[in-house]
Amino acid sequence: MAIGDAVAVTLGTAQTDRQPSSGVEEQITAIIHNGNTDASAMYNGSVAMQILAGGVNTHTASAVGTTASNRQTYNMALMSTNTTYIRKVGTTDAIYFGGVQTNA
Repeated sequence: MAIGDAVAVTLGTAQTDRQPSSGVEEQITAIIHNGNTDASAMYNGSVAMQILAGGVNTHTASAVGTTASNRQTYNMALMSTNTTYIRKVGTTDAIYFGGVQTNA
């Protein structure tokens, strides 16, 4: 991948990490949780800091503050590198996240 390339990843039902290669940086700007069990987190190999708790379902009104019935994205700006990266915690739900590669 190159700087400016889109990052679009679905992490399935296993506990999974999205760890960029050494020297690569990605800006994650949206996360979609489709279930109610598994959390998403930033992870450094030993400590996980939750982005969205397992109980958050981004296509419900309580998650996004609207009454829309369509799936909503959770907008943010998280920097993911080889040392601090995205982890899907749990083995039930899938999550999607997207963004752009900002460094190579």
